[in-house]
Amino acid sequence: MQITVEMIDTKEFKIKPRGYDQQEVDDFLDAIGDEMVRQLDTIQSLQQQLQLAKSARPAVTEAPTQAFKPVQPAPVAAVPTDSFREILEMAQKVKDETIAEAQRKAEAILAEAQVKASQRLENLDEEKAALTREVDALKAAAAEYRAKFEALLQAQQEALEKAADLF
Repeated sequence: MQITVEMIDTKEFKIKPRGYDQQEVDDFLDAIGDEMVRQLDTIQSLQQQLQLAKSARPAVTEAPTQAFKPVQPAPVAAVPTDSFREILEMAQKVKDETIAEAQRKAEAILAEAQVKASQRLENLDEEKAALTREVDALKAAAAEYRAKFEALLQAQQEALEKAADLF
């Protein structure tokens, strides 16, 4: 008896008190049905490719000297190997691009940090120069004040000495 996808989909099992879990059986049958559909599609696709290959083959005018040996189809693993290789190549390319982008961003961040540090140093140099000028101005003002104060003291001392002669 040939089992079809429809037979799997419509199969009903009797449920007994200690029997199988109905949902688990249904899920498993659905998975089997899906796999059969996939395999049938693959078979149909391969048959179409075979028909195309046969129709595209030039007609043979002479009988072959050896017995005809059908070409064995490529193993199913060959297709995924190519796919895996492509996936690996794409992953390598994405990795390389990601690393290059990260390096570009790191260089940009570093350049920006250097510019900010340079600007900050310039600002600090300007602040230092301004503070130095301010300190120099305060020293000059203090020296001038001291000179005036000493002159005032000298004048007061002379005035006291003249006043002492009066008494």
